[in-house]
Amino acid sequence: MAKRCIALYSGGLDSILAIRMMQEQSFEVIPLYFCTPFFGYDVLVNTKAHKEFHERAYGIRMHPVDFTDDIIDVVRDPRHGFGKHLNPCIDCKIRMLRKAGSMMEQLDASFVVTGEVLGQRPMSQRRDAMNLIERESGLKDLLLRPLCARHLPPTRPERTGLVDRERLGDMAGRGRKAQMELAAKYGVTPETMPTPAGGCLLADEQISRKVGLTFERFRPGVPSRADILLDILGRKFMIDEKTVLIVSRNEEENRMLSSMVFPGNIFLRIADVPGPLCVMRGDASEKNLRTAAAVCLRYSKGRGMDGRMAIYGPDPSALTGTVEASAVSEEYCRRFQIDLNK
Repeated sequence: MAKRCIALYSGGLDSILAIRMMQEQSFEVIPLYFCTPFFGYDVLVNTKAHKEFHERAYGIRMHPVDFTDDIIDVVRDPRHGFGKHLNPCIDCKIRMLRKAGSMMEQLDASFVVTGEVLGQRPMSQRRDAMNLIERESGLKDLLLRPLCARHLPPTRPERTGLVDRERLGDMAGRGRKAQMELAAKYGVTPETMPTPAGGCLLADEQISRKVGLTFERFRPGVPSRADILLDILGRKFMIDEKTVLIVSRNEEENRMLSSMVFPGNIFLRIADVPGPLCVMRGDASEKNLRTAAAVCLRYSKGRGMDGRMAIYGPDPSALTGTVEASAVSEEYCRRFQIDLNK
């Protein structure tokens, strides 16, 4: 068997430690970094910078994998249900592992590694859930969890001697002391220690509500990635039952929105006035464009200035259309807004 394995890599400390533990046993590790609008999206937008950082900081050459279509399919109908909000943790992990397993032959890898720790997460890292995930992933006997391996039955790589089980971990529970000690051993310094990730946005109450409404709007079909991407940032307005308007809240959201150039998206901003970049998707009627322009004006430095003009187009660099933006009240905007605490 090849001294090569695939790892699910999140950029978090546990997955870093799992990879380093396998490298310590002379394995070539292929780290797959799964990206969706709900986690890891910026890696898809700024791939080169992220790859350079992870290699420089941790010696890990990650391989981004666009998982967007998969997560949309999983959220539509998760066999094992949701967590507290719209997070289908168990089905998501199963789908990732299936995808990794499907790449084993192509990459000449012998097994798949994760950074899971028994008992650390309440939904997906209980013993029964971990057994279920292993079984339904199709990787039974080929799924190695190095950090907690000695609490689990030996896998085939361990039984055959390919992996030295005695050099694997026995971590369990939610404490972090063992991880911190291992991080120090592997040279992960306080300066390079990954900050705790924000986690999956599907576990966020407001975003999960917006995503849920988007899925309901498209049933019995499914939303496209362009529709889903508009749920992860900004203020969201429903101008009519088919038309969405997203208004950015800061420069970072302006930057992210500007990358979302998809057929059907219309970008707007108020001409000659500092303010948000907006995206409208749906029915681009004159009435809807005027409504969108009015809302856009309300959140710009030109609020209250009647008779301003909004410019719009299919790309932030091609805003050639114009429409009048009327001054409107906050109450007017709130008639359309579905995330009222933003």
